[in-house]
Amino acid sequence: MALYWSSTAYWAVKDVNKRLIVSLALIALMAVPAATIYALQNRPSPEPGKGALDVAMWFLMNSPTFKFDGIADSISVIDTRIMESYPVQYVFVITFECGNAGYGDRTGQMLAEVITPHEAVIKVVEGVVVSAVIDGVWDELDQRDLMVDGLLTPDEAVELAVWYVLDSYALGIEVPEEWTHAVVNPEGLLGYSVQQFTGCGWVVNVSFPVVMKPTYIISIRYTGAEGFDWEGAVDQSGNVEETSTSLSPRILFQEEARDIVVAHLIGSLPELEGVEAPEDWSVTDLTPEGLLGLSICEFTSGAWTVRVRNPVVWKPTYEVEVEFSDPAITWQGTVDQSGSVEAQ
Repeated sequence: MALYWSSTAYWAVKDVNKRLIVSLALIALMAVPAATIYALQNRPSPEPGKGALDVAMWFLMNSPTFKFDGIADSISVIDTRIMESYPVQYVFVITFECGNAGYGDRTGQMLAEVITPHEAVIKVVEGVVVSAVIDGVWDELDQRDLMVDGLLTPDEAVELAVWYVLDSYALGIEVPEEWTHAVVNPEGLLGYSVQQFTGCGWVVNVSFPVVMKPTYIISIRYTGAEGFDWEGAVDQSGNVEETSTSLSPRILFQEEARDIVVAHLIGSLPELEGVEAPEDWSVTDLTPEGLLGLSICEFTSGAWTVRVRNPVVWKPTYEVEVEFSDPAITWQGTVDQSGSVEAQ
């Protein structure tokens, strides 16, 4: 005899403990044939007072993500939790599959045609879905991406790349307050996204694989009077790596002058054999208050103390003082914009 899940039968035993009811409903749901799932998908909105699982299932199957290309017989309720709260909160964890990548109504989008597994966490309170999150990244109630800790978005990668270029080459170029955004995926491209940001003479293309935390490949073309091209990458830590540019050689900054000198000393002084250059530094601005036209910074890390000073001019030569405490070493010299080190 085929087993059909019926919300009417589900709630017939009114005096049974709620936890037992939910457990029985879950067991029954596992045996639902595909035809019954399709019938449920097309039924009207659940009436007030229906079971929490009934409400969660109706919501999922009528949500934009599932309705677009959900595979009905892939649905599985893998967990249910009854929160000790008032009113009672029911949380259902439901897995399912879709025929394409992505979320929501993807009509008109270039899609990766691949069976895509999903996990939905749906919370029901007093017969109403109050929260529905898919894969921890998509809010199915509000149809929007969630802000995930540590997740760098394409538009944030664009901002980082643009400001890297402006800072590195001391460019006084206007940047759009709001970018015009478009998806420009080549026809037939699957599993990869290409997005374009334009404004104020800037054309920035961002390419990346459709994965959780991609590295973004950035291509910049500026079409204004100081036209240039730039290419690089931005990882999820916000690190910008330049791969090519038509701009004049970039400016050497204080931090780079510091690193060049430290590497030079480690490579040239026998006393420092086996010592590794620090990865993290503490920075203190030693520029006297009110002093214009000069910058002095002190960098410290472990046994290292490095002071770098320079006039505030275009492409300065840096004066560098180094103190290393074990063994005791002091050094003074300069670093020019080509990276050449000269001891004094």
